Amino acid sequence: MQVVIEWTKDMQYLAQDDEGHGIIVESRREKIPAGYSPTKLLLAAAASCMSNHLLEVLVKKRIAVTKLRVLADGERAAEHPKKFKSITLTFEVQANVSLEVLDGVLLLVKEKYCSVLNSLDPQMAVKTESRIVA
Repeated sequence: MQVVIEWTKDMQYLAQDDEGHGIIVESRREKIPAGYSPTKLLLAAAASCMSNHLLEVLVKKRIAVTKLRVLADGERAAEHPKKFKSITLTFEVQANVSLEVLDGVLLLVKEKYCSVLNSLDPQMAVKTESRIVA
């Protein structure tokens, strides 16, 4: 796996993977962001990783999912390096599944399958919440 980051202007970069996909990454300049900040990308990566594996496990359990949405919230330290102190991922799922089963799958995915979360500082608090939506 490889990603190349190339500076384009100001505090803006183009990130491209080895398959040609690209995304603009930018640190705030004059409080006007033009792309994702690196820390927001980390939140998006954690939410996406968990979502992918959650969906895979639910499909294997033959649970039809019609909607899946994740709200990712991160709390960062005030002092540099301003690392994440905690991340909360709230999963909104529309499916014929109980909260008990959904929470069990989320725990499995968090502990065993999500490589993004498992690559982060193990001291950081990661909380998952779930909601069944209509």
